[in-house]
Amino acid sequence: MNPAPETPDWEHLVSTALIGTTRRSVATVAGMPARDEDAEALLDLAALDTIRRQAGYTAHAVTPIAPDAPDPRPRVGDTAARLLDLVLSSHPDLLPEWLERAASSGRGVPYERLPDLLDRAYRTAVLRPAVAAAAGPRGAWLAGLNPVWSFVTAEPLAGDTFDEETWKAGGPEERRRTLLALRAQDPTAAGTLLAEAWPGESKAEVRQALLDALEPHLGPDDEPLLETALDDRGAGVRGRALALLSRLPDSAHAHRLRDHLRRRLRVDRDTSWVFEVDTPEASETGLFRDLALAVPTETKESPRERRERVQVLIVHTPLDVWTERLDTDPAGVLALAAAHPETRDALVDAVCLRGDADWSRAVLDDPEIGLAAVAGDDADGRGRQRLRVLFAPLPAAERCDRVLALLEGITYPEALGRLLLAIDAPWTPGLSEGVARWTARTTERRRVRGHRLLYETIAAHMPPEHLALLPEQAPYEKEADVYFRLRETLRLRQDMHKEL
Repeated sequence: MNPAPETPDWEHLVSTALIGTTRRSVATVAGMPARDEDAEALLDLAALDTIRRQAGYTAHAVTPIAPDAPDPRPRVGDTAARLLDLVLSSHPDLLPEWLERAASSGRGVPYERLPDLLDRAYRTAVLRPAVAAAAGPRGAWLAGLNPVWSFVTAEPLAGDTFDEETWKAGGPEERRRTLLALRAQDPTAAGTLLAEAWPGESKAEVRQALLDALEPHLGPDDEPLLETALDDRGAGVRGRALALLSRLPDSAHAHRLRDHLRRRLRVDRDTSWVFEVDTPEASETGLFRDLALAVPTETKESPRERRERVQVLIVHTPLDVWTERLDTDPAGVLALAAAHPETRDALVDAVCLRGDADWSRAVLDDPEIGLAAVAGDDADGRGRQRLRVLFAPLPAAERCDRVLALLEGITYPEALGRLLLAIDAPWTPGLSEGVARWTARTTERRRVRGHRLLYETIAAHMPPEHLALLPEQAPYEKEADVYFRLRETLRLRQDMHKEL
């Protein structure tokens, strides 16, 4: 269709004026005002043509843009929308929380805010799932008009349904999304569908992305395809298959790894080292396959390469081998491994990989590498990074209690801030009260830096209903700006929770 009504060209209008409107009729153009006199209508057309030529307009045919699909969700209220504007302008760190609460309430973002949100999600990938959920059908429609927002169509949403045509002819991200939808509805059917398509998938990155869709509802039925993926020519595909197989402790692959480790784990309680793990040889191709490793091509290997091979075996082998062979509980295994720092380090990685609550508690309670050591002011960065993963299998209340028990021994605010970040769960009133007391302490520690990190952590993670536990005035004048920012943020979160 035509985007605007066509008008006679300039030459035709001029000749009509010369001949006179009594001898040549003036064309009727849709959308133009009705005139009693043809001469007035001719002047209108001349003015329209002049303006179009000055604007660089060229008559052309276009396909109209199809409207977006309806979104059944109501929009958030005016107050919630104003809070969103405040978040976007001065508290962008609260945007994920605002979006999450809006989504959980079954309401959508004001349409006029969507372009800004999509631009932010384009620049900050971690925002994409929440923005895609908030954007709904209008976001997908806008993505069709602006390719940089195309990530919206790749993010899986709760209401997705499997579409066979998308699976057959869609792009890689769209195919992964529709496979995830089927996985949520019928895990077995999704696994079967991927297994049938697997031989025809030519790109390693596509195979790896599709393999990710098996993670939800992972089960024994997925084992055959994962075993096939262990032989994939793509290292990333093999590594992803290994990670997924490591979550199937009763699989044939897990039993093979147990056998590999049992053969190499020598125990001698009459020695100071108690146990030793022999290094796998390059000739053991079956072991290399089970660990998704390439077989060495060099005749000579460095000691570091051989040690790393042992660590990979320890990380991916089920932990029950250790309690069985050493005849002790997880805490006892870690105590015996204290003489072997690299082995103990690999054991902690194995605990992080599996998310076993008993083993996590054993690590957290260990006197040398546990929570008390990690919470120290001189703790190594890797131990801190693992802390959130070690906390994850534990109930939220237990995480809070463990941190609360250590508060009095923490000196530096940045150490407390990092510890609180690792909880990654709602705080108990007891923890909030303990943190409030800690911030009000008067000690020499006030001369060190780090309050900004601590206060930002409190502002983002303390339940806003616990605001009254904090003193109204900053404990120290030099901290006043960041402290009042903390209270302002908690008040804003209170309003968000009230409106959403």
